[in-house]
Parts: sequence; structure tokens; C-alpha cells
Amino acid sequence: ERIQNIVKMVINIFSVIVGVVAVIMIIWGGFKYITSGGDSGNITSAKNTIIYAIIGLVIVALAQFFVQFVLEQVVE
Repeated sequence: ERIQNIVKMVINIFSVIVGVVAVIMIIWGGFKYITSGGDSGNITSAKNTIIYAIIGLVIVALAQFFVQFVLEQVVE
């Protein structure tokens, strides 16, 4: 029970940190996109930044779901 709570707390803290970083990266990618000046290389870089940040958010969400699922199975 205690270990389960510690794991949940660590996962939640990690998720919040990654979520904040991902939002910052999405904003940064949007800023790069706006200031690209039509340069295709800069546009591609900005799009990749946004896409990777979104992929990171999805992976963290899935990892949190997976950890919660595993913890529930172990407790039972």
C-alpha cells in the first residue's frame, strides 16, 4: 500500500513536469512557426517541435494509464 502510494506520487509528479515541458515546447514550436518567415526549413523544424511535444504528451498519458493498471493488478 505504501509503495503503491509512493509510485503514484512519483508518476504524478513526473507527469506534471513532462506536461509543463510539453506545453512550453508547443508554445515554442508555435513561436518558431510564426517567426519562420516562410522558410521551409524553419517551418519543418517548428512543425516537428510541435509534433514531438504532442507525441510526448500522449506517451506520458499512456504510461500513466499503464502504471495505474499494473498497480491495480498487483494489489489484487
